[in-house]
Amino acid sequence: MFKTIALQLIFSLYIVDKSDASDVVLKRSYEGPNTDGRHLLIRRFPAVEEFQSDIYEVFAKPYGYHLQTITAITVLKGDGESSIAGEIQFEQTPGGPVHIRGNITGLPVGKHGLHIHQSGDLRNGCAGLGGHFNPYMLQHGGPVDSIRHVGDLGNIKVEEGGSAEINMVDGLIQLTGFPRGVVGRAVVVSSDPDDYGRGGDAQSLLDGNSGKPLACGVIAYIR
Repeated sequence: MFKTIALQLIFSLYIVDKSDASDVVLKRSYEGPNTDGRHLLIRRFPAVEEFQSDIYEVFAKPYGYHLQTITAITVLKGDGESSIAGEIQFEQTPGGPVHIRGNITGLPVGKHGLHIHQSGDLRNGCAGLGGHFNPYMLQHGGPVDSIRHVGDLGNIKVEEGGSAEINMVDGLIQLTGFPRGVVGRAVVVSSDPDDYGRGGDAQSLLDGNSGKPLACGVIAYIR
């Protein structure tokens, strides 16, 4: 069985390498553990010159281990004595993108970066959550960029009165599974706008010059 799977994966990588698409569904499937005859899908993250080679993620969709809608929530609180508060809900149907909705109050007017960070350990506050969640070790980018951290969700816009409504869809984060699962990690709202890695300096490629954290909360399952 292992020989069959290995040959199939080699065939898969050959097809993806000849394609300009980021996702390629194979025209044939293999019979393996828990695949139920489903086609393999390969997601390709393009190479960055003098930084990294191509990265390929191989998996079968829809995921076989959770075939119902998954919902998670983050309860945001301001760092220190801040009055910032809010909730963000994440919802994912089997094999689909994640719908992100929420409301945050108490923020300064303007744009603020919104990111998922590596850690969910709040014992040292919002500043102790590590960098952006980045399992593929890519450079920072915007939410629709092909090169980005998994945790790069872009900016939110705060209107007069300090309130921000969030309503977006992201196709890269996942609520289950490895390596893109975000449950147990933390959402952070930062002090400055995210420049999506286009700021022209080293910090821009790390966090988009989005500043210090203002509020944070851990992503947890609702059901």
